[in-house]
Amino acid sequence: MQERDLSDALEKLPDDASRIVEGLTAAAQHAGLRVYLVGGAVRDLLLGKPICDIDVSVDGDAVAFAEGLDFGAGKITTHRTFGTASISLEHHRIDLAALRSERYKRPGALPDVRPGDLRTDLFRRDFTINAMAVSLNQGDRGRLIDFYGGLADLDQGRIRVLHEDSFADDPTRIWRAVRYEQRLGFQIEPATLGLV
Repeated sequence: MQERDLSDALEKLPDDASRIVEGLTAAAQHAGLRVYLVGGAVRDLLLGKPICDIDVSVDGDAVAFAEGLDFGAGKITTHRTFGTASISLEHHRIDLAALRSERYKRPGALPDVRPGDLRTDLFRRDFTINAMAVSLNQGDRGRLIDFYGGLADLDQGRIRVLHEDSFADDPTRIWRAVRYEQRLGFQIEPATLGLV
């Protein structure tokens, strides 16, 4: 597993994103929950790009946690079946999700969701470059967690799925692969291209 300390990168976030991350961190600590910055936010943090969508995995009830947050005029949308909540702010969107695993009964179906740990939560994501986490917790704040080689793929400019059923589970990942390839100047790696 790749590890890196991203504390300095968290400290250098623009003021608006920094306030959101600090608010989430303080609220989680107060609630006794562990939280992780995940997905595209981690990818963009590593690439030095602006972060607009802030994805957070919560080790606990993400919906209750979101409902207890105070971000002023932000609009909260919850999906209890999936253990997720979204908060829309003026310049940012915060997506919170309980750590979970997913199973698909058939290709393209909505997933059956079960509680999971951080490793299984990251494994359900679309590509390795979006399957990394940064701890926002006291004691290991800023620690990059990379179980699946996302950092190496990011450094090499590769788009790679986590498992061979990825596109069957969610066919829209094909369009995302092409979008990331074009937007980031990356290449879909051969095995992933074969699955497409």
